Amino acid sequence: MQNEKKTSYVWLLLIQFALAFEWLHSGWGKWTGSAFMDNLGKTLEGFAAKTQYDSYGSFLTNTVIPNTEVFGNIIRSGEVLVGLAFVIGGIVLLYRKSLPTPVTWILVAAFFGGALMNLNFFLASGATSPSAWGLNLLMSLLQIILGLHYIFNRKDLAVA
Repeated sequence: MQNEKKTSYVWLLLIQFALAFEWLHSGWGKWTGSAFMDNLGKTLEGFAAKTQYDSYGSFLTNTVIPNTEVFGNIIRSGEVLVGLAFVIGGIVLLYRKSLPTPVTWILVAAFFGGALMNLNFFLASGATSPSAWGLNLLMSLLQIILGLHYIFNRKDLAVA
């Protein structure tokens, strides 16, 4: 039984580190290049016009687009922070074989925050982006599952 538990945590950490790579790669690219911020307003206008979800289009038009710079900084910061939380939480779990309670809750917040970002991209671009139907929904599902796993198994992960 102990060997099965160890194997399941290896898979959990591999998925967690793969998600971390995706978030860090995406977020870092948005910070180091100017294209994301330079084109965000135009991209959001296109999403608002083409989204299948009228209320989400209204949200983009009335709230996000007038505050493009603020939301752009939230997006790229959120992506980097989620990626860092996944990496640091994974390293702590590997090193200590357990997680302090605050680290567990930071990971849970990062998993649900990542899922929220993926679902927002899906709502904005679902009709126009093949990646929204594939990678973004898969990442959302994985992050929700992992977040729930950390919630329901936090006592098994806790520092003794």
